[in-house]
Amino acid sequence: MSFLTREARDEWRAHWPVVAGTGIGMASCYAVFSFVGSLFVQPLQDEFGWTRGQQALSHNANLVAAFLAPFIGAYVDKVGVRKVLLPAILLVVLCYVALANLTPSLVHYYVAMSALVLIGIATTGLSFTRAVTSWFDKSRGLALAVSRMGLTLSGALMPVLLYIAIERYGSRGGFYLLAGVALFISFPVTWALVRDRRPEPAAVAARSGAVAGWRLWPRLLRNRRILLLCIAAGFTYGPAVGLLSQLQPLLVSKALDPKVAAGLVSLLAVSTFAGTAITGLLIDRVWAPVLGFLFTIGPVAGCGLLYLLDAPGLTVAAACIVLIGLAQGAEIDLAGFIIARYFGMQAFAAIYGLTVLAIGTCAAFGAILVGLVHDWYGSYDIALLAAGVCFLIAALTYPLLGRYPDKPGIDLG
Repeated sequence: MSFLTREARDEWRAHWPVVAGTGIGMASCYAVFSFVGSLFVQPLQDEFGWTRGQQALSHNANLVAAFLAPFIGAYVDKVGVRKVLLPAILLVVLCYVALANLTPSLVHYYVAMSALVLIGIATTGLSFTRAVTSWFDKSRGLALAVSRMGLTLSGALMPVLLYIAIERYGSRGGFYLLAGVALFISFPVTWALVRDRRPEPAAVAARSGAVAGWRLWPRLLRNRRILLLCIAAGFTYGPAVGLLSQLQPLLVSKALDPKVAAGLVSLLAVSTFAGTAITGLLIDRVWAPVLGFLFTIGPVAGCGLLYLLDAPGLTVAAACIVLIGLAQGAEIDLAGFIIARYFGMQAFAAIYGLTVLAIGTCAAFGAILVGLVHDWYGSYDIALLAAGVCFLIAALTYPLLGRYPDKPGIDLG
């Protein structure tokens, strides 16, 4: 780490266990489910006869979770990450056990899945990111990037392990595997290594009246920079998730072989990893809004090329996918870093929760609209054009955040 300043190296020597614990703890709990959830669709259909549409209705809970995220974040700010993470991880384990013991009742499935989503949101970056950002200042961006690497690696490894478990033992075996990983890896690692820096009691008492209850939200929502960040995050993730949900058939519609198109879907995950790593290396040295603009303007060109070319070919299509993946990976680092750099830690998780709300809402509508546009017009071209416009809005929004404040914080008084 010779490229780090002495102060940054001191941070890593003192607090690297928090980064390691966050990386492992987050990667072995609910956050990885987004990578593996599709593996259960066919087994559940074979076992219980539930159609894919019936199973997909359970995802309505994701929208509810997005609206709950700011309030969960505010509670994390108030009591600390450990008091939220540790019981939430255990409850996630129980949700997996409930899913492993499903009955033919769809209600049972909807209740168990909804509980998993609503509880699981508390075990994602909403809580874990606060732990990292509270201990790191000089190398905060790098610490955030490294802490996210575990989730990317888990997203590559867990589908293989889970496929084997489901093939041998059915969906029950898959859900028990996820429960075991959360119980025997995520929980003990989080308990041993993950904690956030808590403010001094006197400081808490001095501001307790300002940040308590409903009065917090009008103050946050009146802040121009918070609203700009939510727009940038939502308009980056919304089109990215929407295109990802239909990426393979979209590429096939552009005259690519189905097997080649499937391979390009994997390329998106690799480029997301790269976007996270590159941003982590640069963000402590470069003005974050510049990085946000540069990484988000790329997908504008990518969507434009796919829109204009009926048969872009493998090389051009791959380049377009890489540009979209880089933006999605960069946004993972940017949101947490920008919140800490502009607003400090006083209401970090509450503000982070507002970005999760924006991301979740835009992602939900993005995934729905991309499919509907294809049904309405018989192609994905209008969806690509709309996605490019969204990416452009996000890119132009980042510079509007302005220069870093001399003293990060937000007026909650």
